[in-house]
Amino acid sequence: MAGQSRGRSALIALLVAIPVVGMVGITTVTASNVATPAEHVVLELGSTEARVVIAAAPDPQFTQDPINDRFSGHSDQVIRADAAQSIEPTPVTAASLFPAGTHLLSIRKTNVVAETKDGLGSFNAVQGQPWEAAFAGKYDVTSGSAPTNDGEIMVTAAALDRLGAQIGSTAVMTAPRAASFTIVGTIRYAHFDDSIVAFYGMPGAFDGVMPDDADLMTEWYLPDTPLTWSQIGELNPRGATVLSRTVLLDPPPAGSSPFDSSFSRDFENLFIALLGGFALFEVALLAGAAFTVGARTQQRTLATLASVGGDKRMLFRVMSFGGVILGALGAALGTVLGLAGAWIFMQISANGSAARYPGFHLDLVSMLVIAVFAILAGWCAAAVPARVAGRIDVLAALRGAQPPPRVTRRRPVAGLVLVAIGAVIVVTGGLVELAAYVPAYRPGLATLGIWLIVGGPVIMQIGAVFVAPLILRWAARTASRFGPAARLATRDVARNPGRSVPAIAAIMSCVFVATFAMSLVATFQLNSTKNYVFGAPLDTAWVSLNTSVDEPPYGYELQTTGLEVVAAVDSSFLSAQARLLSSAEEPPMGFGEADAGGSAPATPTFALPRINPDTVCPSDASRLGSSPEAENRTDIRCPTPYYLDTFMMSSTNDHIWVGDLEDFAAILGEPVSEDSQATLAAGGAVATYAQYVVDDSIQIDWITELNSTLKPARSVTLAGSVQEPEHPLPYAVFMLTATADASNLAYRPSMVLSNIGAAPTQAEFDHAQGALAAISPKFSLIRESGPQTYGASWTWALLALTAIIALVTASITIGLSRADGHRDNAVLTSLGASPRVRRAFGFWQAVVIVGLGSIIGVLLGLVPSLALSLTRDTAGLSLLPFTPPWLQLALVVVALPAVVAVGGALTAGGNRTRFSNRAAFD
Repeated sequence: MAGQSRGRSALIALLVAIPVVGMVGITTVTASNVATPAEHVVLELGSTEARVVIAAAPDPQFTQDPINDRFSGHSDQVIRADAAQSIEPTPVTAASLFPAGTHLLSIRKTNVVAETKDGLGSFNAVQGQPWEAAFAGKYDVTSGSAPTNDGEIMVTAAALDRLGAQIGSTAVMTAPRAASFTIVGTIRYAHFDDSIVAFYGMPGAFDGVMPDDADLMTEWYLPDTPLTWSQIGELNPRGATVLSRTVLLDPPPAGSSPFDSSFSRDFENLFIALLGGFALFEVALLAGAAFTVGARTQQRTLATLASVGGDKRMLFRVMSFGGVILGALGAALGTVLGLAGAWIFMQISANGSAARYPGFHLDLVSMLVIAVFAILAGWCAAAVPARVAGRIDVLAALRGAQPPPRVTRRRPVAGLVLVAIGAVIVVTGGLVELAAYVPAYRPGLATLGIWLIVGGPVIMQIGAVFVAPLILRWAARTASRFGPAARLATRDVARNPGRSVPAIAAIMSCVFVATFAMSLVATFQLNSTKNYVFGAPLDTAWVSLNTSVDEPPYGYELQTTGLEVVAAVDSSFLSAQARLLSSAEEPPMGFGEADAGGSAPATPTFALPRINPDTVCPSDASRLGSSPEAENRTDIRCPTPYYLDTFMMSSTNDHIWVGDLEDFAAILGEPVSEDSQATLAAGGAVATYAQYVVDDSIQIDWITELNSTLKPARSVTLAGSVQEPEHPLPYAVFMLTATADASNLAYRPSMVLSNIGAAPTQAEFDHAQGALAAISPKFSLIRESGPQTYGASWTWALLALTAIIALVTASITIGLSRADGHRDNAVLTSLGASPRVRRAFGFWQAVVIVGLGSIIGVLLGLVPSLALSLTRDTAGLSLLPFTPPWLQLALVVVALPAVVAVGGALTAGGNRTRFSNRAAFD
């Protein structure tokens, strides 16, 4: 029977194929993103046998993950008594780990500052022998020849364009030391895309440091010395980590190491499963409507089959097996197109990095599961019409009569009960989610609440499907007052729920998911903006003079090259003027902790502004290392905001800043108010937050320990006022230089700040990074661009996707209704109905179907977001505020049905059926 209506069968097969294309494509691209063990070996080791890195000082408890040498550390579960007695107390060299004469290749990464066609630039550089044949697959020479001396280098293809050079040209470096090099060839690194600029030279070519002199920063490769897992276990206690070809291809059993770098793809698989399930659900609804129309057009054939002895089970099997056949055809077609689409997408999205798509991998298990579910969707789509076909009235069907559907009260009542049950489940989920956050967060309870919140609206949608025929009959009565076309269209929709309700359900479920997703995106955008940590005013670039120390005891050190940094920034951004800002030194990490003798040092002392203890979390105001969120869940002051937390900001953000009015304006990102100017001129200080001002005064304490309950070594009280910045900034108190000197407050330059406005050009950025790297390779330029504004783009994208799905759904539904109602159309034409009437008929069909589906979908889609907003923090504010994008939702409810209705009207007028065509009435 599927072959008797090839157009309708092709439509059903295509409907099944569409989600299969998407799911097969997604699973194939996802699988192709993950390297197989053999591919992973090539990407990491090339043709070598192992990579060895001296990562730590010798320790019998040091171990690593078998397949990821970057994942290592100390563990009490691993200790070798023999190693504890034989290891050296200081880091060893890689060469000492192997017998004399072992062939080792070195790779050491650094940064260089090079002259480009646009100015100076800071780039990645590699010193070693990456062009050796042993590195094939990891590093590949693409043109030219390998360097033969320290004056020759290789570069990436992008570097030639950035430098404005070619093979044979000279590259000029200004840091880490000034030198000129001849470019002799280009090379590609498997993990770099085509846009990366990098330089490759002989060992020590760029910075003069040989790999043996910097073992902790060098990767050593063994071209012909394989290492087993047991041998790696002997090397780990000596501070070495190893990535071995032998182990990667034949890893030890799980649990062989306390470190495990593997990650679960359960969430990713769940997302794909949910997406696929939703798509197949949509397909089942639309294909079900097509099967319903097909069953009605083939009712004489079914009646003939029944009249010659066919029972209900035979009629069911005949109809439902058609769904299986078309589902299988759709699955096969979708699989082929999905694989082709995945291959095309990979070719388009490839960026030149071999690690992006290590290979074209087929996930056979997922493809089989997708095919099975596609066939099941086809069977489900045919099952309901097949069940109805089993109850066919043979005599009426042979006469060609089509009795109207029976109206019953049971389905609407059952639907209302399901809607009520779903609403109760949603409310319960919201209350469970609220309870999960008070008094302490309980993840298990929170997960249960989320499932209830999502599951409730799904049950409500099922209830809405049962109630939809009743709503359609109400709509038919209401629309009768809008003219004959509206009356005919709405009655046609109401009298044919077999094709109308699936279409409404398809649009409703699509709009439900889109509404829920848009609401969540809007909520996350609001939270992201609210919780974003500004490091400086918006569109401001800044450079911290505090740089990290890579050697014990680690920490930070203050550079004294502030004026050079100012000159470098000013020379890069000509339209801005950098400011060198000064601040009082913060206590270092570990300040005030007891020494080995059990006593805390009395000196030195550090100045901090005193915060009003009544405005912060009690535990934060007295000690470090507390857990205020767990201890004070009911206190609205907990946890203390980051910009008021003295302990958390210590050693990373200074609190007291000193300078002139222009410096303060640069810190605020806005002009200094007249009140603030008066306070500063009078010898006072201005706080950026009211919590630092008590009785119009600010108190500065010189402390010897981070504990506000102890008496400070010295205190100074200054007149104070408040000028809050537009965004929370980590700058607490500002005073003029004269005030700081009068208070005997020590301060020093600590930051360079420049309001550069719009995003820098590539040339400006290159010049700034290069100029800073020439001063110190640890300097970095940071531009404050504010929080990402992804909410609007995502909601508009979801709206566009919803519109496309709704248009396709409505087109299929209207097309099916026209095919099913060809006799009615013939009657209208024979009675002289004008094209205007037929256009209005199509218009109102779309308005009812798309409009009703959109309204129900939006209302139900808002329910889970509203339930999630019940969660509260200690201040009584919602953790997930209810902030749906009302503009986009209004367009879904109003504009989407209008667009589809106009399209339905424009395509309806030309459908003419002449009275002389007797087949139209049969």
